[in-house]
Amino acid sequence: MEHLLRIHQRLAPVLAGSGGHAQTAARIVGAFCEALGWACGTLWSRDADAADRLVCLGSWGVNTPGIVEYLQHNNGRRPILNNAGIVGSAWLGGAPVWVGDITQDETFRRVPIAVRAGLRSAMAFPVAAGAQALGVVELYSSDAQPRDESLLAGLGLLGGHIGQFLLRAQAQAQLAESEKRLRSLTALSSDWFWEMDAQLRFVRFEGHGITRSGAEMAPAWIGQRHWEVEGLVPGGDWNDHRARLERREPFRDFEAVWRDAKGEMVHITAHGDPIHDANGQFTGYRGTARDTSVYKQAAQRIQYLSTHDELTGLPNRAALRQLVSQAIELAKRYERCFAVLLLNVDRFQRMNDSLGRDAGDALLRELGARLKKQLRASDVVARLDGDEFAVLAHELPTPQQAEPIARKLLDAVSAPMVLPGHGEFRITACVGTASYPMDGPDERTLMKHAGVALRAAKREGMNRLRCHDGSTPAPTERSAP
Repeated sequence: MEHLLRIHQRLAPVLAGSGGHAQTAARIVGAFCEALGWACGTLWSRDADAADRLVCLGSWGVNTPGIVEYLQHNNGRRPILNNAGIVGSAWLGGAPVWVGDITQDETFRRVPIAVRAGLRSAMAFPVAAGAQALGVVELYSSDAQPRDESLLAGLGLLGGHIGQFLLRAQAQAQLAESEKRLRSLTALSSDWFWEMDAQLRFVRFEGHGITRSGAEMAPAWIGQRHWEVEGLVPGGDWNDHRARLERREPFRDFEAVWRDAKGEMVHITAHGDPIHDANGQFTGYRGTARDTSVYKQAAQRIQYLSTHDELTGLPNRAALRQLVSQAIELAKRYERCFAVLLLNVDRFQRMNDSLGRDAGDALLRELGARLKKQLRASDVVARLDGDEFAVLAHELPTPQQAEPIARKLLDAVSAPMVLPGHGEFRITACVGTASYPMDGPDERTLMKHAGVALRAAKREGMNRLRCHDGSTPAPTERSAP
């Protein structure tokens, strides 16, 4: 999980960012190599001109002559899918392929050039969206690497993220796919063993588990039925589960949360089968249960990282797009209007270079906090990229109300701030606004028009405001503090 989370932390901003297709493909491969400490890799996809051939979308590698030569060789290849070595195997088999030592594997091709580049281990895994294969990521290490089953189990999840990016799916679809694939990491395991008698009371509960042993849990469970265990809350309805037990049916993936006497919560997934004696008489149930708390926490962490900016804790671009789309649906239903405001700090790169990155990060965090203080609890502040922020202002009386909100934000930005080690400091920013429904019927158009207004404000100088709505007053002239 540590490897997978580290990869995800590098991969998420790549998938949420912008850039050319080849550039983004190279950054995707680089995210894996940097997180794992591997030497190079390539992202392959189907050739648009020949369905049975593959094409290199982008590659990344450390800067050594051998690896540069190897990647240049890949960039010029158009291998046939059925004859593409581990890449073809991963694509056609729909599963990762691992070669621990290419110098000892007779089936591995391109050995001379790979050995000349100093490469030893190879791995390839498919990039897919659902059942549709879209490509393969091929990675190489300069050291012989032992097979990592945990990493291989998680590559399906990461390959799904990349596949969703290639299809330009909506952010919510990406999140749903990540949650679905994350559950595949929690392969069935016998963490705890339990048995019930014919009255459905626990008579045995043992095993090691992940966070605690069965011996620790047994006192609260032995002699109790599921619904009698103090602190045990089902994921569904007790009545449905009890009815299944009364019908003597097997059950799978029964989810519950148990709060122990200290208040600590344990997420549990259980499986059980009815037991019958030689005469067919029902004698109880037996089954297994596992502690899924670690995976639940990891899923929550991944969900948070996919929708929030790590530096400021604010929603990111993907989350904002979803929130704006939701705001449009509500505005249509209740005939309301709202505004999107884009804010960009003036000359931030120059300040970041002169003050240092730590001070620049502190400035961005303070700026995010200031913007939130100027808005209502229902409004949203998001950090899109670098020094660019966005505000979603809900339920405005009129579209023109976006302008006074923008003025308020500019005043908050220009107020003096104290940066550690630099004393009092002042900054300015420019703002562009777009209002629904006047400036666009959908999220993409609104964001585009807000961006147009922001660029117009930046062209006029520092500390400027422009509203895309043509019916608002002329651009507001504001002098820099």
